[in-house]
Amino acid sequence: MCKFLGVISRVLLALVFFVSIIFIIMNIYNTQDGYTLYQDMLMARGLPGISAPISILVQLVAGFTLIIGYKIKITAYVLSVYSFLWACVYFMGFLGGQPLIIMALQYLAISGGLLYMALNPDTGFSIDNCKKDK
Repeated sequence: MCKFLGVISRVLLALVFFVSIIFIIMNIYNTQDGYTLYQDMLMARGLPGISAPISILVQLVAGFTLIIGYKIKITAYVLSVYSFLWACVYFMGFLGGQPLIIMALQYLAISGGLLYMALNPDTGFSIDNCKKDK
């Protein structure tokens, strides 16, 4: 039963990143100047324009690798740092007077869950476990 809960929690955490970036990519392709709008949205939150391709790459690759269970420990650390950085971005927005404290707390919670997963990467039904069994 523990392996089932581990894989469910791993996939649910990964879906936050993977599904959101799929929606962002679809929006980029279906909207005229979609990529520029995405960069503008990030810059409105105080991030440089170069963070757009980095954000897309991190969420797409790390989200997918976490779903399939490949390099769980490294992937969980990367996504945890990514989530923590977004929590900091939302906290800065909160200090600027925007009501973004809930988003910041959600990203901190996701970061904590990912850190726990990095410390306990044996979640079952993963490529890492298949490689370990051989």
